[in-house]
Amino acid sequence: MTTNHYASLYRNYSHICKFLGTIPSNQVHYANVPFWNNIQIPLSEHSWELQIIAISNTKGRVCLNAHNKDWLK
Repeated sequence: MTTNHYASLYRNYSHICKFLGTIPSNQVHYANVPFWNNIQIPLSEHSWELQIIAISNTKGRVCLNAHNKDWLK
């Protein structure tokens, strides 16, 4: 069970949160950005996955519903 604050928010306030999906750890990659002085520090492999949670308020839900009634499905 996930114990971070976002997961707690999702569990406690499911009426304003929507779980959108999970990105498995084997599909999470670091961005290939230029490093200072061309020195690149090797980073460890990811051992966690990313969970995508959308959090909305009443005004946001009203606006989304006005444009697309099926946005939350």
